[in-house]
Amino acid sequence: MTEMRRMQQPELYFTTGEFAQIMGVKKDTLFHYDEIGLFSPVIKEENGYRYYYIWQMDTFSVIRILQKLGMPLLEIREYMENRSPQLFLEIMEDREKQIDREIRRLREMKRFIRRETEEVRQAVHAELGVVRRITLPEAWLAVTDVRGASEKKLVVQMAEHIKGQEDRYQMDAIGSIYHIKDLRAGAFLQWSQIYTRQEKKSGTRNVRCRPAGTYLEFCGCGYDGSMESAFYAISKYAREQGLVLGELWYEDFLLDDLVVTDYDKYIVRTRVPVQEQEP
Repeated sequence: MTEMRRMQQPELYFTTGEFAQIMGVKKDTLFHYDEIGLFSPVIKEENGYRYYYIWQMDTFSVIRILQKLGMPLLEIREYMENRSPQLFLEIMEDREKQIDREIRRLREMKRFIRRETEEVRQAVHAELGVVRRITLPEAWLAVTDVRGASEKKLVVQMAEHIKGQEDRYQMDAIGSIYHIKDLRAGAFLQWSQIYTRQEKKSGTRNVRCRPAGTYLEFCGCGYDGSMESAFYAISKYAREQGLVLGELWYEDFLLDDLVVTDYDKYIVRTRVPVQEQEP
């Protein structure tokens, strides 16, 4: 009956090529949709010719809308077979939540790109081996205690830390925190904590504040895991300037594996809060 109608009213039907051109897709896309049972021509002749009815454009437009919303083809097929207002509302609510999560992820990626780009620019123009006095704003850090961890356990803790941050849509390189007592005892390889920066304060238990104030900053080239050269340079400067060093020393990387090929090319930045000595 349908084939006879096509013969009587050919203007109401499109070949596969015609339908693909009108809808702006490839013929292979239509063949694939037919293979998976998502969208098929109304006529399939024995000689291989296939024809789409003109009002199938409405159905195809629905499929394209759902695709643009990020629905997988098999989920679209299931929806198309069971369409109802209630199912539509459920699917749209779920898609909105997924889109919100994707927006959060993309915003964090943009923030990461801007921050890393700026730090690489700073590294290119950094004055190496020189202690500088700077003023820093308040910052929030997600912190994991690693004091006393073996090298193997430390690697595991770093991986877990990164994974935890990614689960909260936070992207950043890991920095390390040393305690001044360890440094004064010559434990230049003893990390107290590892951290990643946060965009803002959160209710998470492991988020700590790095207070605003005056800091001493030292940038060096090359990395062997030791704070020794930065510690002695900053300590000497503080004595000469009559400054009291803070307890926590923050180390991060302006250039690391993301940018350079080996540790010798790392640019390592050390920062420590300071106060003027009381008279």
